Amino acid sequence: MQVSITGRHVELTDPLKAYVDDKLQHLKHSFDYIVDVHVVLSVEKNRQRCEVNMQANGVNIHASHETDDMYASIDGVMDKVSRQLKRYRAKLRKHLSQHGQRKGREIKVSHRVIELGQGSDELPETQAPNILHHESIHAQTMSVDEAVMQMELAENKTILMFTNADTDTLNALYRRSDGSLNWVEPEAS
Repeated sequence: MQVSITGRHVELTDPLKAYVDDKLQHLKHSFDYIVDVHVVLSVEKNRQRCEVNMQANGVNIHASHETDDMYASIDGVMDKVSRQLKRYRAKLRKHLSQHGQRKGREIKVSHRVIELGQGSDELPETQAPNILHHESIHAQTMSVDEAVMQMELAENKTILMFTNADTDTLNALYRRSDGSLNWVEPEAS
């Protein structure tokens, strides 16, 4: 498990780092597949906030907690992460007992952020759009239930591309502005 701790407007003292590390080790004992953890401790006026971003077995987990005491914030966020991991583990156990091993394949998907022309709704035919950001991701094989669980666990994720384990097709799950989830699946022809 790789751990990184960042402090924003707070001095990262050795006792504070040791406290965070001790709490993370308790999580490690309850769930073996934690790969990467990033903890951000921040202070704004009287609000002391702890955020945790964790990658565990292909699932991204995000949680935050805010109080007037940093140690209480760390305890609160670790409780939230622990509950999310337990819920994930229970769903994974249920899914694997129902479906056995996963079938299917991962598909590589490109994601591009395109800048539209300033002040106009359409681009001239001769002008190609500017690509602001390009990212390649692997659409992991999972069931729709697992995809929904990943979206619930990652509060900041807006879209998830995955290979549907039941149909072996590329699917998308995205979060609407009202917070509900939409599932896009190709129709069989």
